[in-house]
Amino acid sequence: MNILSNKNVLLGITGSIAAYKAADIASRLKKEGCNVKVVMTKSSELFITETTLESLSGNKVILEDEESNALSNFAHLDLAKWADIILIAPCTANFMNKLANGHGDGLLSTICLAFTKSLFIAPAMNPDMWNNKITQASIEKLDAAEIKMIGPNYGSHACGDIGYGRMTHPEEIIEKIKDNSKTSQLSGCKILITAGPTREPIDPVRFMSNYSSGKMGYEMAIAAKSKGASVELISGPVTLKPIPDIKTTYVETSSEMYDVVKSKVDHYDIFISTAAIADYKPANYSDIKYKKDENNIFIEFTRGIDILQTISKKYENLFTVGFAAETNSLSENTKDKLQKKNLDVIVGNIANHELKLGFESDYNEVIILSNTGSENISLDKKSNIAARILDFIAKEYSSKLELIKKDVK
Repeated sequence: MNILSNKNVLLGITGSIAAYKAADIASRLKKEGCNVKVVMTKSSELFITETTLESLSGNKVILEDEESNALSNFAHLDLAKWADIILIAPCTANFMNKLANGHGDGLLSTICLAFTKSLFIAPAMNPDMWNNKITQASIEKLDAAEIKMIGPNYGSHACGDIGYGRMTHPEEIIEKIKDNSKTSQLSGCKILITAGPTREPIDPVRFMSNYSSGKMGYEMAIAAKSKGASVELISGPVTLKPIPDIKTTYVETSSEMYDVVKSKVDHYDIFISTAAIADYKPANYSDIKYKKDENNIFIEFTRGIDILQTISKKYENLFTVGFAAETNSLSENTKDKLQKKNLDVIVGNIANHELKLGFESDYNEVIILSNTGSENISLDKKSNIAARILDFIAKEYSSKLELIKKDVK
C-alpha cells in the first residue's frame, strides 16, 4: 500500500501533441495502485487511440461523443463523485482558459465543474500561447480556485519554438500529486499508530480474536505520512501488505501490543489507537489442546489492560486519539469513551460483521468527537475518511499546543 493506493483517478486528455504521454501517466497510476478512468475530449482522439488507453487503464475509455448512449444523463455528476483525484494531462490553453472561467461545454469540463476534491492540470502549449496575457490571467484564476498546476517545463517544442509550455514528464507529475498534501499542520509531527486485531491464545491451536482487518489503521498511517508526519505503525496480525517507508512492528497479543506501545510512545507527539484490542483474555493458558470428546468447556476470562486509557492518563501532554467500534447507541457510547478515557479525539462507527459494517470492508461511516467539536462523515472509502480524520486531528492538535504554550507562560 502507498499514498495513492486504491485512489480513484480520472485522467482527462485534451487535444495536444503531448497526448501520447498520457499513456505513460495511465500506466504509472496503475502501478501506484490507482483505479483509473480516462475521459478524452474530441480533439484528443486525433493524437492517441482509446484502445491504447483502455489497455493501460483497464477500463473503457469515456469519449465526449454527444450521440453516445453509453452514459447516463448524470454522467458528469457520477464521474465527479467517483473520482478522488482529477488530472488533466495534457491540458491545452483552450481547456485551461475554459476551466478558469467556469465554462462547461463538454463532458470533461462539466465533470470538473462538479468536482470538489483535488484537481490537477499539466499544461501543454506553444510558448507564445503560454505567455499570452489571457492565459496568464487564467493562471491567476485557477490558483484562486485552488486548482493545482504541474508545470509546464522549459524546452524545445514540436513546432521548433523554445520556451515554457512543455508538459511535465509523467514521472514528475505522479510525484507532484503524491507530494501535494504533505504540507499541513501535521508536517514534521511524530505519530504512533496501532492497527488490526490482537489474538489471545486459549491453547496451542486456538485463540480468541475479532474481525478487524487493520485497513482503517493502515489508511490512517498512509494519510498521516501524506500530510508530512513521521509515522510508525504497530500492527496486529493482518493480511495487508507492509506500507513502504513506514516502520512497522508486528505483534500478536494485547500484552505484546501494550509492551511495544509503552516502549515507544514517549518519543511521539500523537498516539492514534485504531487497533481492535481484545478487552478480555483467557485467565489460564492450556499447554495442551482442549479435546473435542470432553463435555462443555469452561474457560475463565480476565480483563486485559486498557492500553489507550493507561497511556492517556500517564502522558498528559500526549495527544491521544481513540476509535470506538459500537453495535448500538453510537453517539452516546462514543462520547462516553471520550470522557472516561480522557482522550483528545475519538472516532466512532457502527461495527457489525454480519451486516458488513466497519470490519473488513473498504468503506465506513463515522462520527468524530472532541471536547470542542464534532464531524459526521457519511459512507465513503476508508482512505478518504482517514484523510478527513487527520484534518480534524490537525486542527485539534494545533489548538492543544496553543493552550499548552499559554499555560507555560
